[in-house]
Amino acid sequence: MLKENSTLSHSIPFKQKACYGISMAGLTFMAAIIDGAMLKYYTDFILFPAILFGIAQLFFGIWNSINDPLIGYYSDKKMPKDGKGKRKVWLYRSIPFMGCGYFFLIFMNPTIPHLIIFLFLLAGLAIFDTGNAIFGINRTALMISITDDDKERASLVVVSLIFQTIVGIFAYLIPIIFLIGTTPLWLLYVIFTVVGIIGTVNVFIGVMGIKEPPKLYEKHVHVNLKKILKDYFHSKTFIAYTIFSFLMNGVTSTVVTFQLYYFEDVIGSTGTEVALVSALILPISFLSYYLIQIVNKKLGVRKALLFFMGLHVMGFFGLLLTRMFIFAVIFYTIINVGNAGFWILSLPLFGNVIDEYEYNTGNRNEGTFMGIQAIFISPSKSIMIFIFTWIITLMGYRGEALVQTEQAILGIQLGAALIPLFFLIAAFIILLFFPLRGQKLIELKKAMKKIYEQRLE
Repeated sequence: MLKENSTLSHSIPFKQKACYGISMAGLTFMAAIIDGAMLKYYTDFILFPAILFGIAQLFFGIWNSINDPLIGYYSDKKMPKDGKGKRKVWLYRSIPFMGCGYFFLIFMNPTIPHLIIFLFLLAGLAIFDTGNAIFGINRTALMISITDDDKERASLVVVSLIFQTIVGIFAYLIPIIFLIGTTPLWLLYVIFTVVGIIGTVNVFIGVMGIKEPPKLYEKHVHVNLKKILKDYFHSKTFIAYTIFSFLMNGVTSTVVTFQLYYFEDVIGSTGTEVALVSALILPISFLSYYLIQIVNKKLGVRKALLFFMGLHVMGFFGLLLTRMFIFAVIFYTIINVGNAGFWILSLPLFGNVIDEYEYNTGNRNEGTFMGIQAIFISPSKSIMIFIFTWIITLMGYRGEALVQTEQAILGIQLGAALIPLFFLIAAFIILLFFPLRGQKLIELKKAMKKIYEQRLE
């Protein structure tokens, strides 16, 4: 009898996994700067009010919710011709959007009126996110469609994360080193420009190497959007996964953004100190990728994810209680392991949700599925950033101040630790009672194995 964590079949060649990783590494290179550096860059170097940045994120969140379902629906609607794939062409289309949006954001100056900065910020975020959505939806659709095996799906993410980590660590260290101190603007412009060029080229090279199995879309038809919506919102699994992803996306996507404030203002560390520790932690990240796969094989996707979310909770609870450098490093290391658990295991969990939909309806429509759930999931990062900027503004944070008041420091600590902690606990409870588990999941995996054997032969 199959267990919930049983191994099936349909492996993916390492070369293909590497291409997925290279393409995502390029996006990560740019996204790490936008997510990790832009808030600090705008508040402390451009002297743009934090609350205005938060408001811009809220407006951007509306756009983020609108464009994803449209992109998902139309990427599904395009059916392949003459044995050619349909996702890869969308991956190519995403590159100009990501590159243009990135460069819209980086060339700011404190002499520019706040209204103009606000408008450029909105435009840059919207353009970059459009490319990010096109790329992310179609790349993820391919990743969950080319195999039915949870462990192979997790392995695909792990290889991708290795490439992301190797390339992305430099973009991760840039804000830590250069956004804590008095770095001249011209040097930031040069650094940001180099990151944008390298990131765009990496995405292009990775996409070139990605292949789509010729029979992947056989017997797929694009059904009416009204019927798709009805099917989705009648699914308890879909609803539970959407709420779970909203909460977890808010937590994992803002860790680096808030970390800059935490180390500089709460802990009082220099950028060099944090960068050195981050570099030393890198081997732990690679070790955690291996550990996550072992736990996944032993426990299955859902239970393994619960385990690493437990680590997550411990890490944020620790940040709430300490202001000592060594303990902050330990707790952020634990948080990063928890993040990795979510990044790796959320894909096979999502793949099971898509598999259940195909089993019940005969169609997959991954792009539309991701687009519809993005209506509810995408704003989570913007909401988290708005809550953070609202708290620190209320508590008296001033970007131009060399030393923050005790009240402002407490505001940073609450925003960086307590709010994510609330989100995590809620997500943990939802996953604990996730509808697709146990015997129900076992029977689904048996049925999907037969379907994939025909599709991937």
